[in-house]
Amino acid sequence: MVGSDNRVEPDKLAIELAHEPRRKLLAKIRKAERLLKNLDADSEKHGNAELWRKYGELLLANLSVARRDGDCVVVKDLYTENEPEISIKGEARYSINEIADAYFRRYAKARNAAGIIKDRLNVTLQNLDNLRSQLASIDMAVADGDLDHLRSLVEKPKAVRQQSKKTKQEQSYKGVRRFVSSDGFEIWVGKKATDNDHLTFRVARSLETWLHTADYPGSHVVIRDSGKKKIPERTLVEAAQLAAFYSNAREHGKVTVRYTQRKFVHKPKKAPPGMVSLSSFKTLIVEPGVNVKLREE
Repeated sequence: MVGSDNRVEPDKLAIELAHEPRRKLLAKIRKAERLLKNLDADSEKHGNAELWRKYGELLLANLSVARRDGDCVVVKDLYTENEPEISIKGEARYSINEIADAYFRRYAKARNAAGIIKDRLNVTLQNLDNLRSQLASIDMAVADGDLDHLRSLVEKPKAVRQQSKKTKQEQSYKGVRRFVSSDGFEIWVGKKATDNDHLTFRVARSLETWLHTADYPGSHVVIRDSGKKKIPERTLVEAAQLAAFYSNAREHGKVTVRYTQRKFVHKPKKAPPGMVSLSSFKTLIVEPGVNVKLREE
């Protein structure tokens, strides 16, 4: 009986040790699976880029022979043998040229989104595979009674030290200008293109607010998270003014600035330093300037 008890107890302890790591992993797996569904939905929402391009080209190629049928335009499908007639949706209040332009815009958006979504899908799938492998490793450790491995999963002193080291490295980084907003938020502004990349992809955290001028080269700007729940409108405007000031639009009266969370900023493959793409953003229109309520640290 004593031998039997010695075999059972490690199993119970293993299950207890595995409970919290398994719970966290399962939560991350569910989150990744939801992201995959959302990315699929986004892809479906943008539609088939090549189809939108084809519609735009057919509308322009058939300008002299196209006929209107309510909110549709009937054209010859020049891409298909025997050139059958097809109907392309287009509200009657718009000219055929305007409808074609709208399809070309849809094509551009769908094409750009497809690249971003594909990259995010690949990253998410890799992350999901990694999470499932970790979960399988925990289950194997429970089955084998590997208490040392399970204990290592719930002890995280190294993570604390690494976070402290990272914070010191961030504070000593010389590639940014540091400001403090009127509301007490730190605003970091990249100095050069390579500094922009470092600030955005090595320093900024996923939920921090990122800003950049819409149509001109310039500095990446990040509002650092100080633990407060919401970025005040005043701080957002001040950061946008900095983004406009430290850009090629400095001499313009009004400048459009895009802002989003860092997690929506992506680096296209083989893109030069400082160039990024955004999968979601909002805009502000501000006057370039360093607000008097900001001070450089």
